[in-house]
Amino acid sequence: MKKALFIDRDGVINRMVKYDYGWDSPQASKDVKLVEGVEKIISWTNENKILVVEVSNQPGVAKGKMTQKTSNLIETKVNRLLQRKGARIDRAYICPHHPHAIIPEFKKVCDCRKPKPGLIFYAAKELGINLSKSIFLGDKASDVIAGKAIGVKTIIYLHHEDEEEKIFEANKVESDYKEASMKEVFRIIRAHFKSV
Repeated sequence: MKKALFIDRDGVINRMVKYDYGWDSPQASKDVKLVEGVEKIISWTNENKILVVEVSNQPGVAKGKMTQKTSNLIETKVNRLLQRKGARIDRAYICPHHPHAIIPEFKKVCDCRKPKPGLIFYAAKELGINLSKSIFLGDKASDVIAGKAIGVKTIIYLHHEDEEEKIFEANKVESDYKEASMKEVFRIIRAHFKSV
């Protein structure tokens, strides 16, 4: 059974973006910028033969904010920027659904949208991952809830590039680790994987 670093995308791999209407995930590929230091964590994980699995809610298409093509271009840009820094995502598991979607095919209450742990469960089954030796790095309360529900250690990366309510919930949720510095997150991840 393999070990894995499960990682959320927006706010953890790439930065959130301040638009006129407030903070949001990137709405165009030109807006994608990596969170400083995340590439070091991912490349170290790659070098140590630990799977890096992106687990992300991406309801932009469902909500009519963007086309599927734009969503795909954003994901491609994230991966390209990581590759330039010598880092790679081994597999991405993405939930496109939303309970209030305006696109009918995406309107549903599913098992894959965090805080439900469906995507982590599917990834573990498909890739042969030992959940008790794995870790989830996210920046939202929903990431921690999903990780805890399925038995992985959780790290929440605290930053201020988000709506106040989401920042408040992130600070409040009970995770195994809480850090505001990617340097410290990296230290925790190294220590965790060396100990399991």
